[in-house]
Amino acid sequence: MEEIVTTCQKGVRIIKLNRPGKKNAMSPAMYKQITELLNEDSTNDSIVITIITGNGDYFSSGNDMKLAMELLDKDRLAVVEDMVNAFISYPKPVIAIVNGPAIGIGATVVACCDVVYASDTATFSTPFVHLGLVAESTASFSYPFIMGRSKASEMLLLGEKLTAQEAYHFGLVSKIIPKGELESFIQSLYKYGELPLRIVKANKKIIMQNFKDILCECNKREIKGLQQCMQADDFAEIIMRALTKKSKL
Repeated sequence: MEEIVTTCQKGVRIIKLNRPGKKNAMSPAMYKQITELLNEDSTNDSIVITIITGNGDYFSSGNDMKLAMELLDKDRLAVVEDMVNAFISYPKPVIAIVNGPAIGIGATVVACCDVVYASDTATFSTPFVHLGLVAESTASFSYPFIMGRSKASEMLLLGEKLTAQEAYHFGLVSKIIPKGELESFIQSLYKYGELPLRIVKANKKIIMQNFKDILCECNKREIKGLQQCMQADDFAEIIMRALTKKSKL
């Protein structure tokens, strides 16, 4: 089974995470493929809008820790850093359709998107503290900027979960869609593939000029922080404890 399924029609690229049996946990190969797609599509004038969503009940349960642990620290972090930079640099609108629970990088990467829509079954959780890690995907900047410091800190420091309704209230999500209407809603977004590409890119460039350097620097800081976490003496113990607890749920 392909871990990433893509389509492209009517000016719209759809990137669908496709590991439903693993709750769309992100493998190193998935990071690389999304990075390649965004980098290639950035110069493809037949694509105006990119949509990212998940297949099944989950948007993404986050990093596949078992696969990631097989890589060296620098390798597992490099694929994350490259993907986040690809989101930051992408010159066209990216729309996230959060079809279900989004955990870890599944929850933080949506803040790298221009527009976020969520199913009414979606939740957002960032259990980095419980995993012995720091925030990633520029969440240390984007979460407080979007939601305010208190709510962002409740998520990033205390590990509290955000419902779809709360995500809408705090500005992370633009609209909530009933789960059963997601496919028809995605079909309705094809109209944006008819937008004039040059003007869309010009507007996104102006918006991102306010944030691009900040986000790129934030990504670097977070990757450095993650590396320090992974090199800590107690990291393996914390991860194993978290994985063991997760397997019992």
